[in-house]
Amino acid sequence: THLDYADTEHIMTQKLHNQVNGTEWSWKNLNTLCWAIGSISGAMHEEDEKRFLVTVIKELLGLCEMKRGKDNKAIIASNIMYIVGQYPRFLRQHWKFLKTVVNKLFEFMHETHDGVQDMACDTFIKIAQKCKRHFVTVQVAEVMPFIEEILNGINAIICDLQPHQVHTFYEAVGYMIQAQADTVVQERLIEKCMSLPNQVWDRIINNATHNVETLKDPECVKQLGNILKTNVRACQAIGHPFVTQLGRIYLDMLNVYQVLSENISSAVQQNGEQVLKQPLVASMRTVKKETLKLISAWVGKSTDPKQVCENFVPPLLNAVLGDYNRNHPNARDSEVLSTMTVFINKLENHVTSEVTLYLMPCSSARSK
Repeated sequence: THLDYADTEHIMTQKLHNQVNGTEWSWKNLNTLCWAIGSISGAMHEEDEKRFLVTVIKELLGLCEMKRGKDNKAIIASNIMYIVGQYPRFLRQHWKFLKTVVNKLFEFMHETHDGVQDMACDTFIKIAQKCKRHFVTVQVAEVMPFIEEILNGINAIICDLQPHQVHTFYEAVGYMIQAQADTVVQERLIEKCMSLPNQVWDRIINNATHNVETLKDPECVKQLGNILKTNVRACQAIGHPFVTQLGRIYLDMLNVYQVLSENISSAVQQNGEQVLKQPLVASMRTVKKETLKLISAWVGKSTDPKQVCENFVPPLLNAVLGDYNRNHPNARDSEVLSTMTVFINKLENHVTSEVTLYLMPCSSARSK
């Protein structure tokens, strides 16, 4: 880098002193300064970076102790977490500090001050990506990998998060699981990770088996969408090993896809195209799109084309491609064609004539 980090450190340290002594104190100034401190990660020599970071954290902790008011403390603490998340090299070398930071982030996931939960989830996924192997190995003075502790308490950790924050959390945990080299342990971690969404999924599927009309309930459809989004994010992080989870829900997911698609088509026939804008129908289309995203995400990362072709393509053909051809033109989802593109690119010479036969009508439908 061309950055004169000694001069930059001096300026930032002085600015930090001005926050502490109150001459430049404001939320905006503190946020700006902490963003700048985070942005120079990796620009210093390792020992200089360590010394600088320790100084910054001590100053900010002192500021947090000094300031009165829950909002002030939340802003300062959020900035501390942001900064440490920007310095993975330091975190990787100081396990106890890393664990303390992550546990603090879990506390912030219950904090209602505007933006704090988003910060906690964003910092958590950043740390998970940069330090993932540290979470799946037993560290000094620990009795189990930290990922086990996280999964044991996952319900209590995420109970106050919004759906989009839960999705980020699962992706972060997915990066940790992806770093586990032992496939048997990895499978167990995936099962444990997905236990909560699977419980809700199983309950919805069981209810729908007894009464398919439950799949017209707005809350039920909304839950399905969120569960699938959680699966998508976890799959994107874990990659091919997610096949154990995908296989668990795959056929039921395709059945739900078909039922919701029929519901949408029926609604369009009865009420016209304007019904596609209604919240329930929009939620149903979200479930369909997230189903396709999940399949695409896994196929795109799959390392076994033969397994894809033999186990995942046949059920997909009628459920998705046949459905696409039968749908009202305005109710068709472009994601179907994107998904099939992913399949074709992944399978290459494994593509069967049966797939080609299904694709031909789709191409005709697209050109109309």
